[in-house]
Amino acid sequence: MSYFRELYRLPVKDWQREMLDHLHAEELAAICELLGIPVSGTKAERSARIWQARHLRLVLAPYTLGQAGVAQLAKSYRADELLALCRAAGAYAGATKYARAASLIQWREACRQRGQEALDQARAAVAGQPGQKRLL
Repeated sequence: MSYFRELYRLPVKDWQREMLDHLHAEELAAICELLGIPVSGTKAERSARIWQARHLRLVLAPYTLGQAGVAQLAKSYRADELLALCRAAGAYAGATKYARAASLIQWREACRQRGQEALDQARAAVAGQPGQKRLL
């Protein structure tokens, strides 16, 4: 089985960094699109960006969208930790813990939305082609 298929089928938490090293540039670009992160850059830059996004998504996964999730995230981390997460995500780092937490959750939701749109486009492109398997 190809590393791309294996990564696609595995939960993000189970990804191994070495798997990314075996992917082609186009496969890395596809993963970037599915994660909703920028696609530009070299193979090494894409791989690093994917791994960083993986880390951020795992950190932010337990927190729900809305005020309760933002408050819980702000309570769980120090201000400097939230600042570092915002910088890693390229998200706005507000002056308060609450603003940083809200920015991080908003970043996560925007990435999810972009990734879902990319998946929907890929499914639509494949749907009309004879002999092609549909994406899950």
